[in-house]
Amino acid sequence: TDHANSLKDLDLDDDSLPLQRSLGLNWDLQTDCFMFSVSDNVKPYTRRGVLSTVNSLYDPLGFVAPVTIQGKAILRELTTEKGDWDSPLPKDMEQIWESWRESLSQLSGFSVPRLYTQTSPSEAYRRELHVFCDASIKAIAAVAYLRVIDTHGNCCVGFVMGKAKLAPRPEMTMPRLELCAAVLAVELADLVSAEMDLQLHTMSYHSDSKVVLGYIYNENRRFYVFVSNRVHRIRKSSLPNQWHYVPTDQNPADHATRSVAAGHLKNTNWLSGPRFLVSPEPSINNDTFELVDPVSDPDVRPWVSTLSTTVSSKNIGSERFTKFSAWNSVTHTMARLLHIAKMFSTAKREDQSCKGWHCCKTKVTVKEIDQVANIIVRTVQEEIYAEEIKCIQKQERIPKGSPLYRLDPFIDKDGLLRVRG
Repeated sequence: TDHANSLKDLDLDDDSLPLQRSLGLNWDLQTDCFMFSVSDNVKPYTRRGVLSTVNSLYDPLGFVAPVTIQGKAILRELTTEKGDWDSPLPKDMEQIWESWRESLSQLSGFSVPRLYTQTSPSEAYRRELHVFCDASIKAIAAVAYLRVIDTHGNCCVGFVMGKAKLAPRPEMTMPRLELCAAVLAVELADLVSAEMDLQLHTMSYHSDSKVVLGYIYNENRRFYVFVSNRVHRIRKSSLPNQWHYVPTDQNPADHATRSVAAGHLKNTNWLSGPRFLVSPEPSINNDTFELVDPVSDPDVRPWVSTLSTTVSSKNIGSERFTKFSAWNSVTHTMARLLHIAKMFSTAKREDQSCKGWHCCKTKVTVKEIDQVANIIVRTVQEEIYAEEIKCIQKQERIPKGSPLYRLDPFIDKDGLLRVRG
């Protein structure tokens, strides 16, 4: 109703359109642009005064996020130590604070068109959302642009929304910060796509960190919890092939991570986006990305290989015996293997020194030699007389073509094939 009262007597032919105000953000109806209103009141150099000044600049869409992030960083540095809200802050930071506060006056002439693009997005032939992200030790940032192409192939790019946050404390590694920025990018894209009443044909994400792109594209290795949770969040809202590499000097999100003076913001590509987006066929890198040095990356779990052995036959195989030149050699070797096998399967052992694989110094016993001899003979018999042994076990007649047909063969208590003659 307040806005209606100021407009009801307005003569659109002769009167100039008024300036609409909302929490420090102004809408100039004449130029159809958003403008910023910066208060001239100088607040005291205290915790309360600094917080009031930083929050006085209302910027819900992030038009001047590269400027306001510097004020938030100064506020963090000034309030690291506990103190009273109205007590004076350290003098060594006062000049930096005053310089930033005074630079805000340059935003008074700063304006941003209300329209995304000159071409109506609802009537465009193609609509794309491009989100860029970046990080530094000071801040993480993401910024979204709407790219529209009309039926004649003309391309327009417009700023949609930007976000900048101070880097988490305690300090993290750069790959982790870049990953947090990528999470911010998908969160920003989810918000924009949900609130924008437009059907988008594609959504693309751009990062200048090949380490993070390797994390997102990874299909083979596992990560520790921090990286794993954030990669899962990113892939919940996007596919790996939607992520592309952009050089740092073309990444507009870089401005919000390093802060820009208010007077220089209009000279950056923060509001206009990178130049390659304006091209009808932008040169976007469509490569796939591998993990960067996963062996030394502390966030990548070590590669663990496991081997499995499948035994295709329970028989030893008589071909193993041909490697020995004498009967004593094969029997003593087999006796040692039999002894070691028992050490793996026997729960209680008389000799505690014999355990698992070991070099046994005890002598081979006659009993072990006899057992091995039976094993060797039985192995050979099972290969040569396999059919005859099966017939005897099934209590069937032996085939007439067998050389054992007339010898009345049988199997003794040790499993050996014998004949009666």
